[in-house]
Amino acid sequence: MEGPQNVASIRFPSSTLPAIGIDLGGTKTEVAAVDSTGRVCFRERCATPAEEGPEAIRQAIVVLFVAARASLGSEAQGPLLVGMGTPGSIDLDSGLLRNSNTLCLNGLRLEEWISTAIGRAVVVENDANCFALAEATLGAGRGSRVVFGVILGTGCGAGLVVDGQLHVGPNRLAGEWGHLSIDPAGPLCWCGQRGCLETLVSGGGLAARWLEQTGERVSAKSILSNEGEENRRFTDRWIGHLCRGLKGVVQTIDPDAIVLGGGLSNHPGLAEAIGRGLAGTLFGAKDCRTPVLVNRLGDSAGVLGAVLRARRDRGPEG
Repeated sequence: MEGPQNVASIRFPSSTLPAIGIDLGGTKTEVAAVDSTGRVCFRERCATPAEEGPEAIRQAIVVLFVAARASLGSEAQGPLLVGMGTPGSIDLDSGLLRNSNTLCLNGLRLEEWISTAIGRAVVVENDANCFALAEATLGAGRGSRVVFGVILGTGCGAGLVVDGQLHVGPNRLAGEWGHLSIDPAGPLCWCGQRGCLETLVSGGGLAARWLEQTGERVSAKSILSNEGEENRRFTDRWIGHLCRGLKGVVQTIDPDAIVLGGGLSNHPGLAEAIGRGLAGTLFGAKDCRTPVLVNRLGDSAGVLGAVLRARRDRGPEG
């Protein structure tokens, strides 16, 4: 299995305009700048100060943005494309952010809120969509026509890319895989449903289920890395939930590739285990021919996808 690609070696298609990407996550915020030649000339991150509230988050973004803009030199004096990926989506009627697991941001007019702070227009996209677009264009899914990119991190989401373009649907909900309920009697999710995949396979969900089972407060990565018998059974159930959810994806859209991202995707042998779990369970098929792949862009896929989203929305590709 190949390791993550060195971000510094990535080349975007040349463009007439430089671009800055912002990845606003539940635990980290990252900003990257790409010049007009397609070179990544800046990349920096900080912890997302979610517990301090919206204004602290906005100020953290401003600090990183100013540094990214400075890295572009004279190119930043003219038109500049800015894209931002964040959990949740923009409500088409109200223009307000909804469904973000960074709860303090829900209800904000996010594009305007950030644009005012940085003095530039911003195009906002779901973070999982940014991840999927980056991996389909520059990473593990490159060359595949239909790519389903899954994030297994603080939360659980996904994005769908078809022929190099994001498919979001009329409700802008395509890929909201984490909020499919696979157990109506299961744990209560923050979205109001019970038994959502997010409550069973995300980092936060795993930690909460382990706390219920053992009374121990530990991180999801610690749970999955421990070799104890109880941990192994717990991990097997986790993989089983993932396979059950992905079986529905394969039997609905039958993607050419599934790419795993987020911190939990680094669990050793996870992609192979899911591939084995899907084999023999699909309707009318002995094997699952859809490859399950580990991401190639590491945890910078989101910010690179935000750059791609801005360039495709507002700027010409060369």
